[in-house]
Amino acid sequence: MRINIEIDDGDVLDALNRLRRASGDLTPAMRDIGEALLNSTRERFNSQTDPDGQPWAPLSEATLARKTRNADKILTRDGDLRRELSYREGPDFVEIGSPRVYASTMQFGAGKGTFGTTAQGQPIPWGDIPPGPFSGCPTMIAT
Repeated sequence: MRINIEIDDGDVLDALNRLRRASGDLTPAMRDIGEALLNSTRERFNSQTDPDGQPWAPLSEATLARKTRNADKILTRDGDLRRELSYREGPDFVEIGSPRVYASTMQFGAGKGTFGTTAQGQPIPWGDIPPGPFSGCPTMIAT
């Protein structure tokens, strides 16, 4: 699954394009950007805020009742999502993502039953999941 979010930030893109024309390969710069994005994204798990500094939506009573670990932390049960974040860079791109299949649901949210039902007819997800934007990267990948 690949999710692309485009950001209209002309000044940054102009500067990167000038750098690419001058050097031909932005991989070293993209690697530095990837490291910065990875660090800032991981920090959001500590502050429990989105890329704009706004708090993530609080956990619902139903989620709190089901959560046996890290009950005080939003987007964290075992820490896998944060721990497994990674980035990939190339001559003209950087992507940040997670191998966790639920990463995009946590980032963008999902309504009850968005992904169908279980074999027993229960909705997937079982309730509405509000967005918890943790990645400020314009491209988020899930492998």
